[in-house]
Amino acid sequence: MTPTDPHPHHYSDAEMHNEAVAHEATDINIRALVSFAIGLAVIVIVSAVLMALLWRGFESQAAGRDPQISPIAAPAGQKPAGPQLLTDEPGNLRKIRAEEAQKLDSYGWVDEKGGVAHVPIEDAKKLLVQHGVPVRTGAAEDPREGTNASAYGESSGGRGIPVPKAPAAPPAAGAPQAPTGEVKK
Repeated sequence: MTPTDPHPHHYSDAEMHNEAVAHEATDINIRALVSFAIGLAVIVIVSAVLMALLWRGFESQAAGRDPQISPIAAPAGQKPAGPQLLTDEPGNLRKIRAEEAQKLDSYGWVDEKGGVAHVPIEDAKKLLVQHGVPVRTGAAEDPREGTNASAYGESSGGRGIPVPKAPAAPPAAGAPQAPTGEVKK
């Protein structure tokens, strides 16, 4: 048996060539395509360089605004030896209380230029009893000063706060007295 050929006709190249059908050699402008690719590559490289410079500037600004590093922090590039825990809380509390007690029981300057000093508590109490509380000059000009009356413009929570009035002068002898609203039986 002879194999059957599904395409019984074999054409030569000369028979298959059609003069009316062909490709054009000028369809693609190779020079314009290469120029575009080079231009695109230049734009990408210039953009990458500009972005690297911009990020470097941002990093330097951020580093300038960073807070100071704690003195107990591990140096850069090293892992800390372990957590910085307070291992002796009672001892630390005793130390703090001793420092406070020493400050409360001793003399010293709070503000030397301003003339403000601290004295031991017991001495301060004795000085207060001996000399009294200092009073402002010209303090008794306003009769409401030092009262529990609310200040003007402040909220009183809807409560009326009585303002004590200045005591009235006693009536002269023989002058009629104003009724007080009390009824005597």
